Amino acid sequence: MHARQVVLTGPYEVEIRDVELPAPAAHQILVETEASAISAGTELAVYTGTHQWLHDPKMVDWKFPFRPGYSAAGRVIAVGAEITDVQVGDRLSYPGNHASHELLSLGHERGRWWKLPETLSFDKAALACIARYGLGASIRAGITLGRSAAVLGLGIIGQFALRCLLAAGAYPVIGIDSVPMRREAALAAGAAHVIDPNAGDVRDQLSAYLGTRGAEIVADATGIPDAVALAMALACDAGQVIVVGSPRGKAKEVNFYDDLHRRYIEVSGAHGNMLFEPAHTRLAGAWDIHKAQKWLLAALASGRLNLDRLVTHTIAPQGVAEAYEGLLKRKEEYLGVVVRWK
Repeated sequence: MHARQVVLTGPYEVEIRDVELPAPAAHQILVETEASAISAGTELAVYTGTHQWLHDPKMVDWKFPFRPGYSAAGRVIAVGAEITDVQVGDRLSYPGNHASHELLSLGHERGRWWKLPETLSFDKAALACIARYGLGASIRAGITLGRSAAVLGLGIIGQFALRCLLAAGAYPVIGIDSVPMRREAALAAGAAHVIDPNAGDVRDQLSAYLGTRGAEIVADATGIPDAVALAMALACDAGQVIVVGSPRGKAKEVNFYDDLHRRYIEVSGAHGNMLFEPAHTRLAGAWDIHKAQKWLLAALASGRLNLDRLVTHTIAPQGVAEAYEGLLKRKEEYLGVVVRWK
């Protein structure tokens, strides 16, 4: 089977490679990709050569040449003899790279797949695996209904954190970002209020809107280590801070006494993969990765989880390099990017 794959051959170097895939083995399925979605944080960290795992000798899969992407949707075109839960023609969401075809292996981390609701388009379904990383804020927080929530950082993970909190009944939900287009997207999604950090002290702006010292739930989706301190300061006394972005690096100034210990703040990590592993199921409130993905797909299909103003660009595969540059340098224009393969 002839396939095309996006490959990062080095920092700022993108290629589309032609490869031949074998017929699926007994434990594999072959999927023809309809659409894949770009996860800006992870993919830009690799694209710029700054992702920490690129320099970790133990992470042998995270080296150039590197195949980016982990969120896709497509149709099954061949099934191995040991596969019983899908058949040719089934429409699936899966953690696929940016590629025209994927071999998915049962039992492998990438060998997970979920059937699409009949009414859900491939373009929307392509975002489902990325959405899981934002969903972590709602799950890790526990009870969300009627609780105030603030989302710090409104890139694609922050947008999904905000939209999942809305879907989970949090109120009011406030978005915080310096980029006007991102704030507008949050309002289109249903945010009650947005805050521009350039307009004044963020804590003062949040407190003025809520009428209290801070929000009950604060989701940090910036990916910036130093932002965790601000997220802690934005939480009310006994509030929760959920880190859903991947803060690559070390924070320089965190006041553990005033903003954590003395105020009874809870700070939790919510990485979109580890949160749903079996060892963490108790902490996630009986969720696992399959329950999460099925909920996301159903919520996307029903409109409970809306994508209003989220996807700013739908591109052909050869446009991936330009999209990376846009996401990196033109944040007022680029937010969600879907790659169509057919």
